[in-house]
Amino acid sequence: MKLPKINKVVIYLSLSDVFTWGPYTIISMLAGLYLASKLGEDVVQFVGIGTSIYFFTRASLQIPLGILTDKYKQDKDEILILLVGILLMGFPFLLYPYITSQYQYYFLQFIFGLGASMNVTTWRKLFALNIDNGREGRQYSIYEVIMSVSTGFICILGGYIANLGEIYFDTVMSVAGILIMSGGIWSIVIYKYEERKSRKKK
Repeated sequence: MKLPKINKVVIYLSLSDVFTWGPYTIISMLAGLYLASKLGEDVVQFVGIGTSIYFFTRASLQIPLGILTDKYKQDKDEILILLVGILLMGFPFLLYPYITSQYQYYFLQFIFGLGASMNVTTWRKLFALNIDNGREGRQYSIYEVIMSVSTGFICILGGYIANLGEIYFDTVMSVAGILIMSGGIWSIVIYKYEERKSRKKK
């Protein structure tokens, strides 16, 4: 029996999400505990406001970005925006160890929301353009398996290291930022892969 051909773009996009949203999962779990040592007893309120800033920023740019990416016939704009978005998502966490006030945290949440808005729209469009007709369920499930298993291992490792002490807490945040930014490599790999469906049609 002939095995079906692997959709490389689906795999590359899945790995991109592993690097971006995988580390963010552990960060979101630990954010309250982490920021409590930096922002004091009102940290729950600060995290609530910071989270709203992230989501409002993310929401405000979805439609403009969708219109922009639909305007151009090739997929280079999606790949470029995805790359920039990933870099913006990771950068704030490199600065987390230096937070001294809630306003700095709010600004970093805004930057993260900006990057996430660029990531979400373009990633979904690239996935939709490159998925194989008649194999949508299998390919979405492959993505979900890759994401879930990888995130599970990241959470175990991140939680263990963060539990070792505050200095390691800072390390977890910084390393997570680096991992998120390194997810941009997969955007470059997709761009270099000339057989992608999105290169030929939009």
